[in-house]
Amino acid sequence: MLLLAAFALIVIFRLPNAWVHGRFQAEEAGVFLAYAWHHPWLDALFRPFAGYWNLAASAATVLVVQLVKGGILPLERAPYVTMGIALAFQLIPAVLILTGRAQWLASRLAVIAALLMIAIAPATEEVFFNVLHIQFHLALCVALILALDVPCRRATRVGYGVLLFLAPQCGPAAIVMLPLFALRALIDRDFGRLTQLAALAAGAAVQLMLFYGPSPVRGHLAEPGTIAAAMFVRVIALPSFGIDVTYDIADRIYDSHGAGSTLWLWFAVAAILLFAALIFVASQRRDAAIWLLFSSFAIAAASLFGMVIIEPVHLFSVFAGERYNFLPVVLLFLALVVLAMRPRVSGRAAFAVLCTLMLLNGAMYYLKPLHIFSDGPSWRAEVQAWRSDRRHPMAVWPEPWTADLSDQTRPCTPPSRDLARSTDPRYCESGWIAGFYRQK
Repeated sequence: MLLLAAFALIVIFRLPNAWVHGRFQAEEAGVFLAYAWHHPWLDALFRPFAGYWNLAASAATVLVVQLVKGGILPLERAPYVTMGIALAFQLIPAVLILTGRAQWLASRLAVIAALLMIAIAPATEEVFFNVLHIQFHLALCVALILALDVPCRRATRVGYGVLLFLAPQCGPAAIVMLPLFALRALIDRDFGRLTQLAALAAGAAVQLMLFYGPSPVRGHLAEPGTIAAAMFVRVIALPSFGIDVTYDIADRIYDSHGAGSTLWLWFAVAAILLFAALIFVASQRRDAAIWLLFSSFAIAAASLFGMVIIEPVHLFSVFAGERYNFLPVVLLFLALVVLAMRPRVSGRAAFAVLCTLMLLNGAMYYLKPLHIFSDGPSWRAEVQAWRSDRRHPMAVWPEPWTADLSDQTRPCTPPSRDLARSTDPRYCESGWIAGFYRQK
């Protein structure tokens, strides 16, 4: 309990101004809260957005709107409800690490290192205490369950099953690990692994069959070499060398890519070779390392392929879409922790050094979060302005995001071929897409 409390405090104090001012973040209010404000709750709850259903974001914002309109919750305190819900989900991976069974968790040092990295991984503030990105913390839970032993207690097995069923309905990252669960169930020949596979498959089926679909701003980067080069920047360089050095590397890769030279290809090859070498070492023993590495690699590749890209340079920017850094970096670190904890194996010291280096980089930037996430407008002040003028667009973090909580409801139209021309409000998917192009 003390370790869990310490973890929670480290997470909270990473962005203290968010708790001081009250924060809704980007689409959390600009899309999900605003849509729930203007439309029936059932429509808002089951609306897929940007290609998939985000149950966590939809349910939390629908709850807030119903509480506010029902007079139970003052609008001034609304962001603290979503922040509190998101923080609770952010604690679940820590609970799994503190209560789960696995050989590498026998070391208290390994447990502390794992918790620290989840809390201080560099350039990941975007996923902190907002319901929009609960999906990434649930996907981390899925990867941890894959790497942990099957629990003995029935209640714990049921809890794992609930997480596995829920995670795919909040985002596609958890679905990427479905083949890994099938592979582990086949190798282990364990009934508990089969039930885990069934729970994850059921949740994935709900998402894929009922909600998942194409989005015009995703899947533009089908070229594997480009994705591998981006993986070197976001997954290898970022936690190993820090943000400043990584930016220099990213600039070189982007300039080389645009100029048609071969320098960027060497970084792509380096990423593939490094992952291949780690997977080879991890496969020497049947423990959690191999599953964590496979999860890191698969999620990084799938995320970078499907990320929202407006400017090509954003693919190589660690601050553009920080959410795509979180899972691959944390899972890679956890794999290194497992390798460092293996008994009677040569090379343990090298993995321990890598873990220490990654933690030092995280600690170095812990007190220097990206400015757009470290401060922003006061929600109370925005509510006061809104009460004077219901048409006031309520500023949320980061600029220039706003939330439309006016009394006027406008219909949403499907995105057209010209993605920048839509005049729909931004809580509509067409207006959301057009907003990116208007900011270019």
